[in-house]
Amino acid sequence: MKDATQFHIRPARPEEAGLFYTPHPEEDKRLGTVGHVRMDFGRSGNEFWHTWWPRGPEELNSPAFKLELQEVVDTLRESVLKNRFAMERFCYDHGGKIDGGYVQNYGYIVETERYRYCLRCNPSPGDYNCYCTAYDLDVQRQNMARDKPLVGRVTYANGDAQEFTDAEAFLKCVREELPYHPTTGFRYEVLTDDPSVRKQVDDMIFDFYGEENPRQLEKYQKTPKQGMTMGGIK
Repeated sequence: MKDATQFHIRPARPEEAGLFYTPHPEEDKRLGTVGHVRMDFGRSGNEFWHTWWPRGPEELNSPAFKLELQEVVDTLRESVLKNRFAMERFCYDHGGKIDGGYVQNYGYIVETERYRYCLRCNPSPGDYNCYCTAYDLDVQRQNMARDKPLVGRVTYANGDAQEFTDAEAFLKCVREELPYHPTTGFRYEVLTDDPSVRKQVDDMIFDFYGEENPRQLEKYQKTPKQGMTMGGIK
């Protein structure tokens, strides 16, 4: 088992409150939700009852995930999940108030290399005392990257194409491919309204033809210009 110091727990920020409640299934899918553990300390406050609720594809509930989840819960059983009184004291000492619920809830996050664990704590008797929702960060990052708006697109005469969500990567591609466009059939489209990106692309085109771009950044801020290709400078 990992040393307890390897699992750092921090209070949630107010804008993270949504991570602690069950959203629409599509949002669960986007966030890479594996599932959640529902826990309570029983009538005495010193028991520990728990139930696992899957909320994602079964393949996310892998042996590696199960092992780490067990380690995280075992570690937290030494502090916030020790018993109801310990949870109440932990919440009082560490803050982490989040909106939602008919009583005050407290949110805490443990993040590892692969997973994010979000604990919603309610130290009140007579109710479930904690929900621990687990997110697969690899799946989440992949989905976030796919959901990012496109900055630009490039194509070649042989049919190859590439789309960019990262502005620096798009600008680098345009800069490196411009000299070879007569033989590769390189074409580009600027798909962002970002004035800085659009101006930098135009700067490269003018420079390629030995000229200086006469338009200042302010002009791009006033008149968005998209979809330029290597057909010429408009």
